[in-house]
Amino acid sequence: MADKGKKGAEIGSFITKYFLLIADAILILVFGILRPGFLQPINLLDIISTASLVGTMGMGAGIVMMVGEMNFGVAAEATLTASILGWSLGKGYMPAYVAALLAALVLIGLMGVLDSFFAVILGVPAFIATLAISKINDGFVRLLTENKTMYYSSWPELFTFIGQGKIAGIPVITIVFVLIIAALWFLMEKTRLGSYIEAVGNNQSCCSHVGINVRKVKIIAFVICSVVCGFSGIMASSKTANVMNTLGSSLMMDAMAAAMMGATFLRPGRFNIPGTVVAALLTSIISNGIIFMGAPDFLKDMISGVILIIAVGYIAMTRKEGLPSVKMG
Repeated sequence: MADKGKKGAEIGSFITKYFLLIADAILILVFGILRPGFLQPINLLDIISTASLVGTMGMGAGIVMMVGEMNFGVAAEATLTASILGWSLGKGYMPAYVAALLAALVLIGLMGVLDSFFAVILGVPAFIATLAISKINDGFVRLLTENKTMYYSSWPELFTFIGQGKIAGIPVITIVFVLIIAALWFLMEKTRLGSYIEAVGNNQSCCSHVGINVRKVKIIAFVICSVVCGFSGIMASSKTANVMNTLGSSLMMDAMAAAMMGATFLRPGRFNIPGTVVAALLTSIISNGIIFMGAPDFLKDMISGVILIIAVGYIAMTRKEGLPSVKMG
């Protein structure tokens, strides 16, 4: 009886840790059986390419969640970054693509500093501060885009290279996505800053007592979030070859859900980079599969919602510490 109980606990632990990955595998198998073309390499690469946008924004948002805060301005930051890049290139103010890209990321990083100034230094609830600042960012977007879809024929070919280019048959956006995953995983798992970010999210009071500057760590987390989410906007605009006012908002909810679902993977109850990636792939698999099946688009949201409820509910019931939390006020 003891052996059976131990084995059952081990199985339960395995399911808890790898539920999202299991769901990914099951859905790929089901869609592959129902529509054989679903498993073609070109379609699988398309799934990863689509997941790259949600996954990148989700990882950025997740960094702030890791320190117990929330950034509701990620969509506006993504759109503003793409707008700054497109505007500066289109108007000829910064004709060199790399220089314009770096300038856009630096500027959006400063918006992250502004987010943290109100949320961390002044103590304004993060969701209110970031939501308010996102409205300012929306205004700048409308100013730069002239309240319409931005497109300039003078944009260099590099503008669409990230989103539409291929290297040895592999989409560049997929390669970039993998590099971002590797960089953020290394940051979180192999650096002192990463360990501080995780520690602050687990116990701020304890961190203060052992000499960790909690405010500094949170400010850095907000800046990283803004820069990563900003780059997701650059990737999205590169893929569509334009900048729409709704660019970031079309990704935000899936990105936030990916970050939340990611906390049920590998290390249940803790926001983490691999979990966010697996969750982003899940949303992309569902979306792609629904299209392949010719089924109504609303099924994507329903299936994603059911999986989210099951994953989060299971963790809430089986994990003593419960789910991770972030400050909403």
